[in-house]
Amino acid sequence: MRATAFLAVLAACGIALAQPYPNRPVHLVIAAAPGGSTDLLGRVFAQRLTERLGQPFVPENRGGGGGAVAAEFVAKSPADGYTILMSNDQLVISAAAGAKVSYEPFKDFAPIAVVARGPVVLGVHPAFPAKSVGELVALAKANPRKYAFSSCGNGTILHLAGELLNLQAGIDLVHVPYRGCAPAMVDAVSGQVPIFFTVLGNAAAFERNGKVRLLGVATAHRIASRPDLPTIAESGFPGYDAYPWFAMLAPAGTPREIVQRLAGEITSAVPAPEASERIRAFSLEPTPLGPEGLAQLMKSDYDKWRRLVREAHIKVE
Repeated sequence: MRATAFLAVLAACGIALAQPYPNRPVHLVIAAAPGGSTDLLGRVFAQRLTERLGQPFVPENRGGGGGAVAAEFVAKSPADGYTILMSNDQLVISAAAGAKVSYEPFKDFAPIAVVARGPVVLGVHPAFPAKSVGELVALAKANPRKYAFSSCGNGTILHLAGELLNLQAGIDLVHVPYRGCAPAMVDAVSGQVPIFFTVLGNAAAFERNGKVRLLGVATAHRIASRPDLPTIAESGFPGYDAYPWFAMLAPAGTPREIVQRLAGEITSAVPAPEASERIRAFSLEPTPLGPEGLAQLMKSDYDKWRRLVREAHIKVE
C-alpha cells in the first residue's frame, strides 16, 4: 500500500511537471509609471500574451530609479517564468553610466524579446535660426557654450544623445536636464531652452502645430514613419546612433524552453496588425527581435554608452 501511494505521488508530480507553460497567471512588472511608452507597450503585450497563452499576464507598474526599482524586483524573483520584466534601454544605460543600481544587466536577466524602438529627434524652437543639423552645429561652433539643449533627465538616452553630438561635432551645447519629458517640452515650446532631444512621440503633435521644428532623427537610417526627416548621421556625423528600445526580460536562470516560448509568441505578435498599428500609434517602430537579438543590442548599447561616458567625462547621479 505504501509503495502504491508513493507511486501515485510520483505520478501526480509528473503530471504537474508536464503541464504546459503557463498554467497560472504571470506577473508582468513594468519598469515605468503609468502613461509612458514602456507602460503602454507593456499593457498591449500583456493583453496579447493573455490571449495567445490562455493565462492572465497581469501588469504592475513599478516606476522609480529610471527603471531600477522594477529591475531589482524582477532580478530577485524566482526564475520560473511567472515574473517577467517590461523595460527599456535605460536598463543598460544606467549600468553603463555608473549609476548606483543593485542589478547587473547581463548576469541577472535572461533576454526574451524586443517589441519596439522609439526614434529620438533633435529639434528647436521655430524662432531658432538653425534650419538644419549642420546650421545648428555651425552656430554652436561659433558660439561655444552659448546654446543649451534640454532632455527628459540626467543619464537618459536623450541626455547622452546630446553629449554624443557634442563629442562627434566638437561643440559644447550645455545640457539642461528636466525631471520628465513633459516639463522639458513645455520649455522647448516656449523657447526657454530652444534646442531639445526627445523621442518622436513627445514632439510630433507640437511639430504638427508649428510650435517646434525637427532637424534630424538620431537613428542610423531614416525611419519609415518619417522618411522626410534626415538622420543626424547623414548630416555629417557618420556612425551617430541613439535609438531606444523596449523589451521583455526574465530573471536569469529561467528555463530556456520558457524563454523561447515567450519569445516566439512575442515576436510573432509584433508584426500582426493588432499590435503593430498600436505601436505605430505611439510613434514607435515595431521591432521583433528574439533573445539573441536583444542580447546583442544590450551589449552594443552598453559598450557604446560606457565609452561615451568615459570620453565625455559625464557624471550620472
